[in-house]
Amino acid sequence: MAVGQLTTATLSGEVQDNTGALIPKAHITAVNTDTGFTQSTDSNDQGAWRIDLLPVGGYRLTIKAEGFKTFAQSGIVLSLGQFATVNAALQIGDASETISINSDVPLVNVTNSVVGATVQNSEIVNLPIVNRNVYDLLTLVPGVQTNTTSYTLGYPQQTVQINGGVMLGNAGSTSYYLDGGTNMTGLRNTGNTQPNPDAVNEFRVETNNYSAEYGRFPNGVINVITKSGTNAFHGSLFEFWRENALNALDRSFVASAPTAQPLHRHQFGGTVGGPIKRDKTFFFFSYGGLRQITTTPISSGAALTTTSNRLKA
Repeated sequence: MAVGQLTTATLSGEVQDNTGALIPKAHITAVNTDTGFTQSTDSNDQGAWRIDLLPVGGYRLTIKAEGFKTFAQSGIVLSLGQFATVNAALQIGDASETISINSDVPLVNVTNSVVGATVQNSEIVNLPIVNRNVYDLLTLVPGVQTNTTSYTLGYPQQTVQINGGVMLGNAGSTSYYLDGGTNMTGLRNTGNTQPNPDAVNEFRVETNNYSAEYGRFPNGVINVITKSGTNAFHGSLFEFWRENALNALDRSFVASAPTAQPLHRHQFGGTVGGPIKRDKTFFFFSYGGLRQITTTPISSGAALTTTSNRLKA
């Protein structure tokens, strides 16, 4: 299994002239508009071409052939695991002339039969996420039936059931990946926690017909990729504060409760990224902290006690 295949996308297509005849030996170049990363190839004798292992992000595609004007398409945005197609029709003319268009690639996957969906960064940024657990957005994907975050034996774990897949107590049969590496507990086969949402670029859930490169589990595949540095400096700061002094007294559980149950939750952190050497080397750093003090009511007949829970992460 190649790790790169789990974190990248593929761009392919055909090169034709304005009569529909295929053009061999055309030179195709894809440039990432954020980092300057460049990949090139030539069309084969049937005018077909393909570029694999492209990091996700925005791209500009240029196609050049002798005796034809240069074709340039910007606005291409590749998502995790996407197989995108760009077919170009070149016009007769000088290569110094350029025909430019600004358009994204078609959303329909005509390359393979994989069933799944990608949760984009815009959804991660704009949709509400309980306790900033990015796994809460798994329910956006058709086929995801249950999605539970819990603490077992003192460790957080994620259990997800997809399309009626097997669930045996706290054990699962879903594969979890983070930036191409397995992100699972070795004992229970459940998912580990994810970085804070500010550090997550996007994630993809494949529910059926996925490639054998993912291996091992039949339930489904959850593949998360984090952000990276670009040619521009960027970053974020976040802080969420919950305090029982700000909450109304809830007597629905215990009518005799004299005060609100203690809850002190402080979640904070930030990200920063940028270039070390433009178009060559980049850095990205993320930190997330959690400080929480709360209580758990324990009822035994008429008696009521509470136990204090302190969490630092």
